[in-house]
Amino acid sequence: MKKIISGVLIISILNLLIACSSSTLRVDKPPIGESVVITMIDGTTTEGVILKRVGDIIKYIDYQTHRPEDVAINKIKSITYADKVYDLEGNVITEETISEQKSMSKTLAYGFGGFVLGAAVGFGVGALITSSDESIPIGYPMAGFGIIGGIYFGNMGSNSDREDAIDDIRAERYEVSQAELRQKLEEEKQRLEQQKIKQEKMKEDLKKEN
Repeated sequence: MKKIISGVLIISILNLLIACSSSTLRVDKPPIGESVVITMIDGTTTEGVILKRVGDIIKYIDYQTHRPEDVAINKIKSITYADKVYDLEGNVITEETISEQKSMSKTLAYGFGGFVLGAAVGFGVGALITSSDESIPIGYPMAGFGIIGGIYFGNMGSNSDREDAIDDIRAERYEVSQAELRQKLEEEKQRLEQQKIKQEKMKEDLKKEN
């Protein structure tokens, strides 16, 4: 029975590691809001943030043009996660910036919940073991399954905290960018108004001279 429990723990941990490292992405269902590398059928690549799919077109923010671009799905060979994270203008968000913005609220909450859930499962397994001829302390399976549950759900919470941080950074940068754009437009408007006033004054002065 001890070998069975050990086997279950090992398999659970391996499944956890495989699930965490999976990066398979479907071209027909692009991951909205994710920073990706798009590889074309002709071998060329580009990077950016997926915005949405509209029909047979994927809209994304290109990291080179810093503008929304379109790409036809039938021209895409594959989509994979990028090594970098981009904001909504195609600028890089560093891991340091993400770490500074990231909270631990969901990591701790999910991890604690996962530990409790795993411990409950371990208690059930332990109860079965103690009812057999080969019994072991019930704390062993509770601790083992509790740790697995804590790691698994804690990792989910950490990923969620990270995505929240990225979303917050993107929103903050976008708001700053829009504020700067509004300021530039207002400055340009004032410049044109002043230019118009000068032109009107010049016309008035010419009329007086004539």
